Amino acid sequence: MSIQNFINNFEGGTRKNRFRVKMTSGPGYVRNNIDDFHIETAALPTSIITTNPIDYQGRRILYPGDRIYSGDGFNVWTMRVLDDLNTSLATSTHKNLWQALHAWSNSINNHETNTGNTLEFGTIIVEQLNLNDSSALKRATLNDCWPQSIGPIDFEMQARDQYNYFDVTFCFKYVKYEEL
Repeated sequence: MSIQNFINNFEGGTRKNRFRVKMTSGPGYVRNNIDDFHIETAALPTSIITTNPIDYQGRRILYPGDRIYSGDGFNVWTMRVLDDLNTSLATSTHKNLWQALHAWSNSINNHETNTGNTLEFGTIIVEQLNLNDSSALKRATLNDCWPQSIGPIDFEMQARDQYNYFDVTFCFKYVKYEEL
């Protein structure tokens, strides 16, 4: 293939910074605080079919096994969030996404009493966006999510011109992938 053939056939590719994360169900105080520009990094989840090996006459034959969504066998997905006051979306009780996610986590297992009140699952949609507009190219819908861990917000006295971020890891039951 010549350089000119490549140039003539390359459609512009996709960009890493063209994505959107939405929450369509789950606690309202979390859904109302998720905003596209507050998510710094995310990914379409990995999908793995494990292998079931059977040894036969000195050979290992591999058969498809169960589906998992990460290498360690747990269905988890992580996003990095820009810590912001987000006052335009704030409710009277939750001033930002960090606080809303902690309230959700606390409703699952209370810090003080070590008991759960409710287990409210959410649905998260991750979309890869087109280069030229905001239409989605690919979509992954994570079903029955809940926050497994909410990462720390690091502070440093010598840090200048830097924003705070924190990671959130969600557990989920399954993913629906769509090519749009």
